[in-house]
Amino acid sequence: MVYSTVFLAFFIIASSSAYVLLENDDPEESIIWPSEFNFNAEVIDLVNAYIETLEVWYSAENNRSRVDYINGTNKVYYVGETDDDLGVEYTIHPMTTEEVKNEIVCVKADLEGEQPDFLPVTDDYEYSHEEQLDGKQVRVWTKEREDEDEELIQTTLYVYRTDYDFDVPVKMVRKGSNLKDGATIFHRMTNFKQFGFLVDAADVTLADESDCEEALNTDFKTQIERLHPHNPVHVNKAFHSYKKHHSKTYKKTEVELRKAIFHRNWMRVHAHNRKNLGYRMELNEFADRTAEELKGLTGTRPSPPIAHGSMPFPHTNEELMDLVEELPKSYDLRFQGVLGPIKNQGSCGSCWAFTITATVEGALSKANGGRNLDLSEQSLVDCAWGFKNYGCNGGQIDKAYEYVLKHGIPLESQYGEYIRRDGFCNVDNTTETLKIRGFAMVTPRNPEALKLALVKYGPVAVAIHASNNMQLYSSGVFYDIECDGNYPNHGVVVVGYGERDGTPYWIVRNSWGENWGQDGYILMSAVNNNCMLQDTPYYPIV
Repeated sequence: MVYSTVFLAFFIIASSSAYVLLENDDPEESIIWPSEFNFNAEVIDLVNAYIETLEVWYSAENNRSRVDYINGTNKVYYVGETDDDLGVEYTIHPMTTEEVKNEIVCVKADLEGEQPDFLPVTDDYEYSHEEQLDGKQVRVWTKEREDEDEELIQTTLYVYRTDYDFDVPVKMVRKGSNLKDGATIFHRMTNFKQFGFLVDAADVTLADESDCEEALNTDFKTQIERLHPHNPVHVNKAFHSYKKHHSKTYKKTEVELRKAIFHRNWMRVHAHNRKNLGYRMELNEFADRTAEELKGLTGTRPSPPIAHGSMPFPHTNEELMDLVEELPKSYDLRFQGVLGPIKNQGSCGSCWAFTITATVEGALSKANGGRNLDLSEQSLVDCAWGFKNYGCNGGQIDKAYEYVLKHGIPLESQYGEYIRRDGFCNVDNTTETLKIRGFAMVTPRNPEALKLALVKYGPVAVAIHASNNMQLYSSGVFYDIECDGNYPNHGVVVVGYGERDGTPYWIVRNSWGENWGQDGYILMSAVNNNCMLQDTPYYPIV
């Protein structure tokens, strides 16, 4: 999405002036904000399903403002920039370490520009009509735009004119929809409450400013925990730090677009992590991309219901019942020395190819005593089209194994490096390909069978549904209700299993780079066959 200013959770923030005062007093021609005010706001995020409250004080006369979050648990004071000096931001929050518990600390940082006033810029709004709202006769202003990302952004602002000839905000509703299918992307409503016009200097002045320490240059993940996505200054700081941390560079014309997407994802991450759902999300390298742009992270096509391996799974249910007793309580192939480094498929939908090579590499290594190989994913992208695989546009795990069974996989050192694009097949120029004797499907939706396959045969290829939540996964046991009703779209590799706080999980290897998740891995809940992980598990026979 493209915005002319920073997109906030509940409004477009004013970043330059305390109020708008026009000579034309016609109420249908302008909105006039007061220069001193205090209000409470209730922010309702209808998509991410959470509510947050804040209180704001603003004083143009004192060149200061303040915002309190979570009933004052976190406070931020601002002193605006002047002709002589930079402004200052004081952030106050509790801190707990091994030595102290809930100690209140204050951190000081430079602030460029005026102190924020937390009211929307209204230049582009059009007067619509009047109506009754919360017992007041309000004027309704609207703004609508279609952006370059094929999204429709609609904003409705409800204000009423006081006897002092300035306006007071009552409610703001912002909604973003996908123009292709009408799906809601974001939908946020802010209710402004207890709006007052008298602000004392003490309300916006920190009594003990000298006690605040200078902000240290901390890493991005630590810094983001101290910032807040509802704060316009923090949005700019967080985005600047994000770009530096992930070495991001943008064209001039796309900076505001990336900042808006980043901010939207920050709101998602912030809302999710507050719910304590068992796993955490983070602002990783994908946080400045839309869901449409990230489709290249997936690419595995579901196998048909009648799909099966070239060899049957060699254990009956009766045998499984006897063998289960011998299985370890937890198991992790990462500690067996049979797995190579995490790889990155990039924007090519070749997860299916990375899934196949990882399982074949692991099975061969397990069989020959830990001799690790680096097989060529690019050879599968380029050469396996005759087996219902489509390069960077996706492939099927069972069909990819059929290709490997017939043709093998060359070493990357012989075939050439992975290029993240479809290329010419040059497998004939290689001198050696690694072969498999077959592949088998593990008994579907049987966790004990999957555990046995891991322990006896090595890593197992599976097709899952990878949602947008998974793309921002950070840590914990991942359980996603958004998988329900969807189809598999991503190939990954199960490399172990375990249990945390009573929840069983699978250890899953991904192909989105080692900076994603837990060093490239994710713990996926084994409850209710979440994300269809156990529907079509395959392993190679070497």
